[in-house]
Amino acid sequence: MKSVQAIRAIQTPPPPVPVVIICPGNGCNNIRESNWYGQLYNILKERNIPCICEDFPDPLHARRDRWIPFVRSLAEKNTLSSTGGTSNQHQPENVILVGHSSGAQAALRYAELYPFHACVLVSATYSDLGDAHERASGYYPQPSSNKNKNGETNPYLFEAMTSNCKIWHQFHSNNDPFIPLHEAEKIRDGLGQFNTYHMLPGRSHFFELSPELIDVVVSLC
Repeated sequence: MKSVQAIRAIQTPPPPVPVVIICPGNGCNNIRESNWYGQLYNILKERNIPCICEDFPDPLHARRDRWIPFVRSLAEKNTLSSTGGTSNQHQPENVILVGHSSGAQAALRYAELYPFHACVLVSATYSDLGDAHERASGYYPQPSSNKNKNGETNPYLFEAMTSNCKIWHQFHSNNDPFIPLHEAEKIRDGLGQFNTYHMLPGRSHFFELSPELIDVVVSLC
C-alpha cells in the first residue's frame, strides 16, 4: 500500500522548466545571427529547455525605457504560451535572463522591478565609461552634484535586485577590450555574489559562446 507521501509525489506535477530569455548587446539587428545568441538558443531547444531569442526594439541605442518593458512583455507572453496557456500556470517570474553587454544592463535594471528565477550577466559594466551614447541609454549611475548617500543619481538598487532575484551568475574576462575588470567587480560587489562570479581569462567581450556559460544556464533549468 502506497504511503500518503508517495501518492502526493505521484499526483504533484513537477514545476515548469524556467523560460530562458536572451537579452543581446546593442547593435544586433538579427539576434539569432549575432554573437552566440542563436547558438545558445539552438542548444537549449535541443534539450527541451524553453528559450526566447527575439529581436529587441531600438537595437542600436538599447534604451532602458524601451528594453525593460519589452523584456517584461516577453516574460508575460511567452511563459504563458510555453506552459500550455492556462492562467493558473502563468508565471512571468519563472524566467532566467541571460544578458550580454547592454543586455546585462537591461537585466540588472529589470531585476530592480520584477521577481524572477535567475540572472546570468555576461560582460556587464558599472558605468558608462564616459561614452555619451551609452549614457543616453539610461542604465548607468551618474555623479550627483548634490551628493546624496552614495554620490550618484540614477543609482543601482542592488538590494531590490537581490530581493527580486536570488540566483546570480556573472561572467567577465581580464582582456575585455571595452569593459575593464574593475567595472565588472563593482557589479559583483554590489550584488554580493562572490561565489558565482566567473572571471575567465582570455575571453575578450564574450563574442563567442563559452562552454562554461552553457553549463551554468542548463544547470539553472
